[in-house]
Amino acid sequence: MESEELKTIFSNINLWKRNGERAPHKPLLLLYTLGRLDRKQPRMIAYSEVKENLKHLLMEFGPPRRSYVSRYPFLRLSNDGSWEITGKNKIDTKRDWSDNILLVNDTHGGFTEEVYSLLSKDRRLIREFANIILEQNFPETMHEDILNEVGLDLDLAGKPSRNPQFRERILMAYEYKCASAALM
Repeated sequence: MESEELKTIFSNINLWKRNGERAPHKPLLLLYTLGRLDRKQPRMIAYSEVKENLKHLLMEFGPPRRSYVSRYPFLRLSNDGSWEITGKNKIDTKRDWSDNILLVNDTHGGFTEEVYSLLSKDRRLIREFANIILEQNFPETMHEDILNEVGLDLDLAGKPSRNPQFRERILMAYEYKCASAALM
């Protein structure tokens, strides 16, 4: 796999959409995983770890929900070409598995060996792909906060820093909805 092919995969991640709202689940999981890779952590991540960490990211950077479900992006990302799932038993990623089954199965997920190898060799690609994910899925005002949460330092030098309460004030002003949807 070449970097251009991987760029296409990262640019074309299937996202759940409804009424103009895009779910940030897969992009946040990818950014979380890129942060782990950048810190040279193991390729495969236990679902038990992802479950709580992704839930936290969804609560921070996603739209308000009654519940935050981590298993869907963890499983379904494997259908997009850069992610794989392992466990004691084979998991059909198109089925709706419970958290308990994924935990008992000792389910792990992570970039495919090919993707992991490509990204591990070139930190510049990690930055490039993280920027693609951020630009396509989140307003620029959230980028720095997301990067801090996932542990990625993309050298935001030159970008003006902002008041830490800015994000919360904007979210409140737009009633936690996309700004374009709130204006309609």
